[in-house]
Amino acid sequence: MMADPLRLHGGRAPALARELGCPATAILDFSASLNPLGPPAEALAAALAALADICHYPESDAASLAGALATHHRLPAACVLAGAGATEFIFLVPRVLRPRRVLLVEPAFSEYRAALLQAGAVVDTFRLDPADDFRLDPVALGKALHPETDLVWLANPLNPSGTGYPRELLLHLADVLPSNIHLLVDEAFVDFAPSLSIADQAPLREELIVLRSLTKFYALAGLRIGWLAAAPELIARFAAQREPWRLSTPAIAAGIACLHADALRIATLQAIPVLRTELTAGLVKRGCTVHPSVANYLLCRLPDPAPSATTVAARLRHKGMLVRTCTDFAGLDDRHLRLAVRSAADNRRLLDELAGLF
Repeated sequence: MMADPLRLHGGRAPALARELGCPATAILDFSASLNPLGPPAEALAAALAALADICHYPESDAASLAGALATHHRLPAACVLAGAGATEFIFLVPRVLRPRRVLLVEPAFSEYRAALLQAGAVVDTFRLDPADDFRLDPVALGKALHPETDLVWLANPLNPSGTGYPRELLLHLADVLPSNIHLLVDEAFVDFAPSLSIADQAPLREELIVLRSLTKFYALAGLRIGWLAAAPELIARFAAQREPWRLSTPAIAAGIACLHADALRIATLQAIPVLRTELTAGLVKRGCTVHPSVANYLLCRLPDPAPSATTVAARLRHKGMLVRTCTDFAGLDDRHLRLAVRSAADNRRLLDELAGLF
């Protein structure tokens, strides 16, 4: 079965490894934006130790992880829900809120629209301009609201560009939106720019919902760990309508251990800006236009003499390298690639391969 062209994702290293007949570890995956420093040793050890308890059911609501997250982020326990990655909540929130009409800020992760349509919502688009580096104007957004709009949905940092919006800007947006409109902010990558987060405001604002992920920053994509912050009344509604046992015992243990991985956290916040700057410089040297990013990925536009992004991705694929094309992102075309920031050696290899293509 062919993939839905509107729901393309990165992170297909196992499939490419099977195709090329090599181990998945041999694939250089620039299509999945995960911490190049890898998972914290604390999380791996905790998950391994938790295997001894897999003969028992896990906590039905992952309460211990939710409590640990609340303590770590200084939030009331009643304002945090832990789940199977942010994606669980991307689908749960529309299913519970049943919004009539949603203003979706794009370009955006394809699962947002899929989740909203499944819930029966009418989806309007507020499209950000690549030529303006995806600047977000609350006044212009306000003018795009429909009388029936009851949910505004956006990501910070933006995916696929990595654009970071100041905390003050989003709180201003929350202030000026009509009181009947919920504001959902997906902060899946905000751990790479923690000062941007507004999760601490979710308990204080009945209209605000913040999604977070442990998948990206802690490189635990295979364990699916995320969380949601909101006012207690909303948390209670979400909790009442979700399936039990969404997180396995090893995932719960790993998630709690991540909160104590201070060495990895500090090292990551020091390393990523350096690696991101070096990769940006290499891409610019090859004629690419690169948008400013605060995350662990870059959006670049290939120079006009270069082959299309689809062609570049296909040629790199034969060499065991994955990159993310962007034709499924609103407002982007087949000249755009999203590239994860990996290790210095991996980034240099990518740049060398690109030099051979254009």
